[in-house]
Amino acid sequence: MQSSDQSKFNPEATEEFIGADPNASTTASEERAREATNELMDELAELAGSITNLGKSWWNSDQRKQIEHDLRSGIDSLGASLESSVHQVASSTEAKEVQAKAGEVGEKVSSSKFVTELATALKTGLQSLSQQLDKVAKDIETKSAAEHKAEDETPADPGMHDIPIDPR
Repeated sequence: MQSSDQSKFNPEATEEFIGADPNASTTASEERAREATNELMDELAELAGSITNLGKSWWNSDQRKQIEHDLRSGIDSLGASLESSVHQVASSTEAKEVQAKAGEVGEKVSSSKFVTELATALKTGLQSLSQQLDKVAKDIETKSAAEHKAEDETPADPGMHDIPIDPR
């Protein structure tokens, strides 16, 4: 087991080992860094290859194929069961009675005097609202145009006046 002093980086010991030339130390440390980077990249490439091989092995495995088959058959069975249930409910006498009653209610509502009056009142109210909104929009446009015209007529400097020059 190493002591904590031996495990720490000692630049003086490195210079003694390489030589007293500081350029040699920098070059050697750059080379070690480059070598460490290359080793890391190699390890990452190897890991990526291993993961790829694992994925391919799993995809081609019998277990995955069995799971896929089970899922497909389960979904097909569920779909067939739901379709059968819907047909049974739709063909039952209770469902037919509910459909007939819903149709009757719809006809009564659409043919009632109340619905007709309500529709007419809503139409009139919406037309009135639309007319009022048009008036407000026109008023805003008129006021905006008047403000722009007033700004154009007012000089930027109140002390500044146009003096006519007589060209001779």
